[in-house]
Amino acid sequence: MLREVCSPSDKTRRKSIRMQSRLFLYWSSMLLIVLSIFLVILSLTGAFSSLDKEMRQILAARQRNVVAELSEQFDRITAQGIAVSEQSSTFISNYLFTDPIASLNDDPERIEELESHLYGYLNTALQSAPCSGGYLVLDATTNSQVPGKQFSRAGLYIRLTNLSSKGTANQDKAFYRGVPNVAREHQLELHNRWKLEFDTSMLPGYDEMIGSPVERIAESAVWTERIRLTDTWENVILLMIPIRGNDGAALGVCGLEMSELYFMLSYPSEDSNFGNMVTLLAPMDGDSFLLSRAMTGELKETYLNTEDVLEVKEGKYFNQYIGDYQTYLGMHSKVDLHTADGSQLYAVTLIPQDAYLHACALKRDIWLIGFIVILAMLTVLSVHLSRSFAQPISQSLELIRSEGPIHKGATGVSEIDELFEFLQTKMQSANGSQLPSNIEDLFTSFAHRADTLTPTEHNILKYYADGKSINEVAEQACISINTVRRHNANIYQKLGVGSREELLLYIELFRRCDRLDELI
Repeated sequence: MLREVCSPSDKTRRKSIRMQSRLFLYWSSMLLIVLSIFLVILSLTGAFSSLDKEMRQILAARQRNVVAELSEQFDRITAQGIAVSEQSSTFISNYLFTDPIASLNDDPERIEELESHLYGYLNTALQSAPCSGGYLVLDATTNSQVPGKQFSRAGLYIRLTNLSSKGTANQDKAFYRGVPNVAREHQLELHNRWKLEFDTSMLPGYDEMIGSPVERIAESAVWTERIRLTDTWENVILLMIPIRGNDGAALGVCGLEMSELYFMLSYPSEDSNFGNMVTLLAPMDGDSFLLSRAMTGELKETYLNTEDVLEVKEGKYFNQYIGDYQTYLGMHSKVDLHTADGSQLYAVTLIPQDAYLHACALKRDIWLIGFIVILAMLTVLSVHLSRSFAQPISQSLELIRSEGPIHKGATGVSEIDELFEFLQTKMQSANGSQLPSNIEDLFTSFAHRADTLTPTEHNILKYYADGKSINEVAEQACISINTVRRHNANIYQKLGVGSREELLLYIELFRRCDRLDELI
């Protein structure tokens, strides 16, 4: 009876597993290829360099804002300094009338009277300009007999206390240089490092400014390099503007002060996705920035060493600033400020490289997790697809070997279901009815294709019909497993089957229909 067939052997079960494994590898490979193409497209479109571009955009926006703020702030300071120079020039010239400025030497009463009147000009400038102090030096001294008289000059220096970036109006002031009576007159406290007169040797370029002819006051306004304010711990940069009389003679120098503390308050660090951004105003020496000569903004969590030297290494999206202690990323651009020594000042925006690398590592981890999740999903999909392809063939073999009834449409594969219907009819009738025409055509076509096999391929087909495994075929035919697999590929192609399991199904069907001799 047709039902009296042997139960599936372990070899057959192993073959079914191998078919599913091969289908799994096939689908996994296809899906991985698709994933690889997708990743290549992302790479070509710059998806993986998006952090560099985002960093550049953030730095560029910050740099534009800083340059605009610096230009606006220093323009306002310069304008107020020029106003002090012009007002002082007019008043001093009228006060002296035809006397030279040297006539004030050893005349403390007239110097005090001048300082009292000139105080108002400095005070107005301090209330209007975004700065931390103002000064006015008269090219005269109250005592020409003291040691160092050539550097000792009378004048006023007023500094703001309790600094704030919100404004300078109505802030407390300290009297740093000048006649004490002028301080008492305007109810100012003396600075804890107060002195009567200036030491002009501590004012870079003072002698040159006094001795140089001036055509236009505005063109003569210059900024000093960063200097340590005498007898204090504070660093400042000074605006220096000459004071000229009606006859062009030098009367003195005036200007405004930008302290390092006020600069820091004016330019706080700004948070970004890559850490805090810090602002510098620094001169460049070759390809390096000298931080010992720079004004620095707030250094929140940037750990910038203000005595370091930052070597500039230009990059595609932004620059590297390499110091002895830490490396930074950022941008720099020129600022239109005239300096006493002729050096060029630059606005610099920096972010610690460590913060940027941390952000990159975080994004890399996100990409890695996403890739793992996608890979897991593709693996599950591959398993599902391989099972869906292998399941009909496996079910067909099991149904052929089972002892239970064969139902119409059991597998969902029309050709196999039609064959089952024929077998069911054959079991019920002993007269050996003929196969349906479409099934008969299927058998005939398969048998004709089997005739195209070479003798060696026929021999291997016979081994499979005898239930041999690949290893057993290789052993009995005295050939290698790889050779058997090459023959298998040729057999599959000639017979029009996709796998060894499908071939075994056809062999089993020919055997059940007593037509196995048509194949071998």
